[in-house]
Amino acid sequence: MNKKILHLGTSNSKLPESGPFIDELKKLGDFTIIRNGEQLSGDERAELIRDCHILLTMWGSAPVPDAIARDRGKLEYICNITGEMTRWISLDLIDSGVPVTNWGDAPADAVAEAAMTLLLQAVKDVRPQNKHMEQGGWRLVEGVNRGLVKGLPIGIYGMGAIGRRFVELIRPFGAELLVYDPFVTELPEGCERADSLEALFDRSLAIVIHAGLTAQTRGTVTADLLARLPDHAIVINTARGAIIDQDALFAELESGRLRAGLDVLAGSDSLEPGHPARDWSNVSMTAHSLDIINWNLPRLLRREEICLENIRRHLNGEPLRFVMSRERYLLST
Repeated sequence: MNKKILHLGTSNSKLPESGPFIDELKKLGDFTIIRNGEQLSGDERAELIRDCHILLTMWGSAPVPDAIARDRGKLEYICNITGEMTRWISLDLIDSGVPVTNWGDAPADAVAEAAMTLLLQAVKDVRPQNKHMEQGGWRLVEGVNRGLVKGLPIGIYGMGAIGRRFVELIRPFGAELLVYDPFVTELPEGCERADSLEALFDRSLAIVIHAGLTAQTRGTVTADLLARLPDHAIVINTARGAIIDQDALFAELESGRLRAGLDVLAGSDSLEPGHPARDWSNVSMTAHSLDIINWNLPRLLRREEICLENIRRHLNGEPLRFVMSRERYLLST
C-alpha cells in the first residue's frame, strides 16, 4: 500500500507546484498538496492530517493543530523541509512522540559562504574602495585598512552545522580560530576553545557569529564586548540580528572605530530608507539575502535531498536524520 503524503499549506506556501522535487515525492507515495489551509478550521485540518501517513511542512504551512498530539490517527511522521518550524509545529507535538525532522545541515554551505564573503570583503576593505570609485575616484590607499586572513585571530560565536562548515572554508587560509559555544563538547580540528564571550572578544580581530537566536543568546553581544575589540576590528553576522545590541554596534560603526558585514539586522531585519547607516563605508549590509540561491542551481536543493532521504528512511524502517528533540526545538529559531 502506498503511503499518503500530504502538504497542508496556506496560499503563501513555498512548496513548488512542480519540478524535480515534486516528481521525486510522487514516486514515494500518494502525494497531495493543499494550499488553502488558512481557510480551514482546526478540526478540518486535523481530520486531513489524521488521514495521511507523512506530513510535509515548511514556510507557508498551515499550523498543525495541537489535537494531533493527542490523537494522530494514521500520521506516522512529520518531515519539516525547512529549519524554522515553531510557527506551525508546537512543542506539544514534539513531546507527543510523533517523529519530526528538519533540514539539519541544509543551509550550512550557503550561510557559511555568505559569512566568508562578508569577512573577505571586510578584511580587504572593499566597500570604501567601491564608494571611492562610484564618486569618481580610482585607486584608494589612504584611509583603508587592508589585511590578510592568514594569521588573523578570528573569534567564532557558535559551532553548529553552519559554524563547522565555516571552519572548513576558512581553515586553508591559515587564520587563528577561537570558538565560544558552551553547548558543544568537541570542536573541529585547529580550533581553540574560549571559556567566555569576554575571552573571545579580547583575543579576536574579527568576530563571526553563527549562534542560534534563543533567550540565552539574545543581546549577548553587548556594548562592553564590542568595546573590547581593537580599532578597525570586524564583526560579521549571518545568524540573527538580535544576538547583537544593534544600537551599540551602530554607535561603533558610526564613529568609524569598527567594521562590519551584516546579512541580518535586529527587529524587522531591515533598515528604513534614509537611515544614515546605508551610507557608511565601513559596513556592508546584504538584507538577509546572501543565502538565497538562484543561479547555478543543482537539480535538487540540499533541503529537498534531506527531505527525500528521510522519507525513504521512514518507508524502509531506518533511523531518521535530524530528529527534533525538546532541547533542539527550544534552541531553534
